[in-house]
Amino acid sequence: MQVPIDYIDEKKSKTETVTFRLSSDLIDELKKDAEIEGVSLNSYVAKIFANHVQWERYERKVGLLPMTESFLKGVLDELTEEQVVYLAREIEKKKFKDMLAFMKDSHDVDEFIEVLRSWLTVSWMQHNIVVKNGAYSFKIRHNLGEKWSLYVKTLVMDLAHDVLGKKIDAVTMGPTLLSLKFSK
Repeated sequence: MQVPIDYIDEKKSKTETVTFRLSSDLIDELKKDAEIEGVSLNSYVAKIFANHVQWERYERKVGLLPMTESFLKGVLDELTEEQVVYLAREIEKKKFKDMLAFMKDSHDVDEFIEVLRSWLTVSWMQHNIVVKNGAYSFKIRHNLGEKWSLYVKTLVMDLAHDVLGKKIDAVTMGPTLLSLKFSK
């Protein structure tokens, strides 16, 4: 699981040296993974810790479950668009509001973006979130089809409205890419 490098860079703060005693086998595996990622062992372990602090410590507490991409796509393919919208709007939106309240003390735009980015990251969805000219632009790439795009679009639009009082200004939706934009 990777936390985007920009998450770590954005959060520049004082550092501290800490020593951990770990098995040599574990260290060897971490070194291999760091090498594959093209980063230092220190950077790689910092990403692992950041991912834990940002998301993993909350997963089970808020009721999230891992599942395969093929299972999720298969289930979504069996649903009508109306059912997908209903699930996003009536069931998942409440769950995500509860998650936001559990994970973050405030519900400002930056906290909302951080939770959204964490969810996309742990869901292994490629994404790019850019702040430019006073607006947030999201590009989310996935392999889950048009109904997943509809689900995410509906969920994010409703959450942005309900939690932040923001309206999504632009949406482009396809079977593998979803783009959303709203003002900061």
